[in-house]
Amino acid sequence: MASRSPDTRCERYVVDYDWLWRRRDPTDVATLRVLVSHPTPRLAEHALRRFVAELPADARGVRGGGGWAVFPVGGGPSDTASAVDIVSGGEDVADGIQAGADAVFNALARVDGIVLTWHQLQTDAAPGTPDVHMCSRTSQ
Repeated sequence: MASRSPDTRCERYVVDYDWLWRRRDPTDVATLRVLVSHPTPRLAEHALRRFVAELPADARGVRGGGGWAVFPVGGGPSDTASAVDIVSGGEDVADGIQAGADAVFNALARVDGIVLTWHQLQTDAAPGTPDVHMCSRTSQ
């Protein structure tokens, strides 16, 4: 986890190229999961839903931007965080992941009390704890 002092701004996600290139084929799909939490879980869920709804959709209804797509992650009734997966692939996988992460950050980090947790999902690695970068912004 990246540490930060309480008076700094929320840190953006920065692509970890080692994570991307550890996959069997570096151009395969990569998935970055973003957990969005808030002291009021409904506020986090609402902010994330609004972000996804405002994204352009392709002919199949998949939402995202140039080179990346987002897919809401279902949770249980006791979950205190909402989540979305940012997915990208191909030659520009790193650019796609970064662009998607920037879009999430730009839309949600301005909400007081929101916490964004970035999880780099491993599809071809042994199960374990994903690399995590914390991002939070609290009222000043």
